[in-house]
Amino acid sequence: MVSLLQSKLAGLSWPRTWEGWARLYCQATLLFAAQGVLLLLIYSVRGFDTDPHTLPLGLQLDPRHAVIHLLFGLIGAAIGFWQPEGAVPFTVFFGLFYIALAIFGTFTSIHFGMKLGFSENALHWTLGTLAAVIGLAAVLQRRGARA
Repeated sequence: MVSLLQSKLAGLSWPRTWEGWARLYCQATLLFAAQGVLLLLIYSVRGFDTDPHTLPLGLQLDPRHAVIHLLFGLIGAAIGFWQPEGAVPFTVFFGLFYIALAIFGTFTSIHFGMKLGFSENALHWTLGTLAAVIGLAAVLQRRGARA
């Protein structure tokens, strides 16, 4: 059993290109989809007027925010697993969208009906910047390969 697991793990490796990192990033958005589904199930049981701060850490998002995570998670995962050629554009878009949410959440009172507190903004700044760097590095790597 252990040797079977070792042989399976031996075939795995970290991505060697920025496009590979973009694909892995898209695949990881499946966690957002799972979070969104779980949150919507919780809200459907407790009621959509439930205070998000009464939920466990990592699940303290309002319903609208949960839907955004669900949609980005499903779209990103679908791209990452079945349409990898779309990983770079999705990662760039994801990064720019989340950085925009972080800017609005940090510096303005415009929150698009969501509760954008410190923890949400920290996540948006972190994941948005990471996605933008990966996506833009992949774009530059593609352009360098063509030159």
